[in-house]
Amino acid sequence: MENNDSKTDDVKTDDLCVDCKELIGKGRYTPPHKNLVQTSFKEVKSQFGNVDEYYYKCKACSKTWMHETGSYGEGWL
Repeated sequence: MENNDSKTDDVKTDDLCVDCKELIGKGRYTPPHKNLVQTSFKEVKSQFGNVDEYYYKCKACSKTWMHETGSYGEGWL
């Protein structure tokens, strides 16, 4: 069953460049690749730990990414 209520991504997985495909599932210590341009930054503080959210857009395939770092960061989303 397809979930029509979910937010659709701006680029399909098949349309990603090779470098972006390699970021899928990577953790918070994986650096951005050469075609990613940072578009914004947000610092999130909570009682559990801090998370820094860096937002990027790929110049090659137009994929947008959020990279969470910090003590509770999830990595590349």
